[in-house]
Amino acid sequence: MIVLLSGLALYTGLHLFTTALRPVRQGIVGRIGEVPWKILSAIGLVASVWLMVRGYGEASAQAVWTAPGWARNLVVVLMVPTFILYTGSYPGSAIRTRVRHPQLTGFMLWAGMHLLVNGEVRATVLFGGLLLWAIVQSILLNRRDGKPPLPQPGASFLKAWAAIPVGIALWVGLLLSHQWLFGVSPFV
Repeated sequence: MIVLLSGLALYTGLHLFTTALRPVRQGIVGRIGEVPWKILSAIGLVASVWLMVRGYGEASAQAVWTAPGWARNLVVVLMVPTFILYTGSYPGSAIRTRVRHPQLTGFMLWAGMHLLVNGEVRATVLFGGLLLWAIVQSILLNRRDGKPPLPQPGASFLKAWAAIPVGIALWVGLLLSHQWLFGVSPFV
C-alpha cells in the first residue's frame, strides 16, 4: 500500500505546483528554466502513474463492499460524458464556456464511477484518492482563477460538437481494450 500511496502523493504534489505551490514553481522555473521544469514534471508524473499501477497490483484486494449488479452497466454508460468532457477541454471549445473545468469534471466522474463499482481496499485508496485530488484541484483553481467559466475567445459550438465523436471513439476504444489493458472486463 505504501507504493500506491507514494504514487498518489507524487501525482498530487506535482499538480499542486500549478495551484497552491505556484510561487515555489516560479522560483524553480526561474533557476532551471521552463523546459527543464516541464521535463522534470513529465518524468515525475510518469513515475507517479507507474507507482500507482505497481502499488495497486501489490495492495490488498480485500473487498470492502460489493457493488450492486446494475452499477457496472451504469458506469459503462456514464463514461460517455466523461470522455466528452475530457476531450472538450481544449481552448476555444464552447464546453469550457459552460463547465469551468471540463477535464477535471470528467476526471471526477471517472474516479467516482470507478469507486462505485470497485469495492476493494486498493481501489478505494486509488480512485478515492484521485477523486479527492480532482475536487481539491478544482477548488484551488477556482480560488486562483475565479469561479465562473472563463470567457473563451473564439469559442465555437462546432468545436464543442467535435468533442462528442472524439469522446465516443475514445470510450469505445477503451471499452473494447479494458480487459486487455487492466485485466477487468467492464461488461457484466
